[in-house]
Amino acid sequence: MKTELQQKLFEKYPKIFCDRTKPKTESCMFWGLEVGDGWYNLIDILCESLTYTYSTSIEVDEEDGKRLCIKPYSDSYYFTVEPPQVIATQVKEKYGTLRFYHRFELDEKNTSLLETKKYPNLEKANERFYNYVDGIIHFAETASGKTCEATGQLGELHSSGGWLKTLNKEYAKTNLTDRKYVPWSEIPKNEESS
Repeated sequence: MKTELQQKLFEKYPKIFCDRTKPKTESCMFWGLEVGDGWYNLIDILCESLTYTYSTSIEVDEEDGKRLCIKPYSDSYYFTVEPPQVIATQVKEKYGTLRFYHRFELDEKNTSLLETKKYPNLEKANERFYNYVDGIIHFAETASGKTCEATGQLGELHSSGGWLKTLNKEYAKTNLTDRKYVPWSEIPKNEESS
């Protein structure tokens, strides 16, 4: 992706792309977004979806409630479980579609409660967040298989000498003639004889 487009995403979602300044020995984000410009909007929507999520709460005991400075509500303490921060560890194209590798970072209060091992509901709430995020990412990765990596237009999987790329059919015909990309759907399949 062009540097200026990457920079727009990095500035818009600094927490998601906080590893971009780490050395290559610590993060693959050192290499930037290893995709074509056509997936800019897809990655923007993905990151926006990862940014705006939901929170929930669990009841904690009085000791932890006071330790975390939670105001009691009807003699009970409710800890607001914020979603974990999604941090991109690598964003690239692989086998013609988007791959968005990531890790989660929990806030300190969440981590401290997990360490007590007293709150299985907290573990379940975190697991629901992880599944929610994984679903959003899976959707974006699937949508990339229908989005031209070069133009952002409707695309389909193409092949050229074993290389796969999701491209708009017309773009592949007119702009990538040297690579001779062929739509995957038009490649003859070997059929077993009966």
